[in-house]
Amino acid sequence: MLLQVRDLHVEFRTRDGVAHAVNGVTYEVDAGQTLAVLGESGSGKSVTAQAIMGILDMPPGRITGGEILFRGRDLLKLPEDERRRIRGAGIAMIFQDALSALNPVLTVGDQLGEMLSRT
Repeated sequence: MLLQVRDLHVEFRTRDGVAHAVNGVTYEVDAGQTLAVLGESGSGKSVTAQAIMGILDMPPGRITGGEILFRGRDLLKLPEDERRRIRGAGIAMIFQDALSALNPVLTVGDQLGEMLSRT
C-alpha cells in the first residue's frame, strides 16, 4: 500500500475554543490508483492534505490522533529531516490556488523540472 491514512484527527485552537477540522479520516491509496476527495468548503480536505504532507501550521493546528503511513512508515513518527527528504521525491501536493504556487511567466514543465533538479 502506498498511502494509508488511519483515523486522522486534526484540531485548531482558537480564541473561541477548539475547532475540530478533521475527525477520523481513513483511506488507502495504492500505487497507480487515484483518489478524489470531495466536500464542501471548510470540510477538511486541505487540512487533511497538509497533515499528510507535514506542512500543517502547528500551532495553531495540531494532529491529535491517527496514523499516516507512506510505504509502511508512519510519517508522524519520523524526524522532520526525514520527512523533508520524502516530500517532493516521494509525495507531493498541488495547491488549490495554482497562481500562488506556480509562476505564470514560466512553463509548468520548467517549474516541475526545477523542483526535480534540486532534490
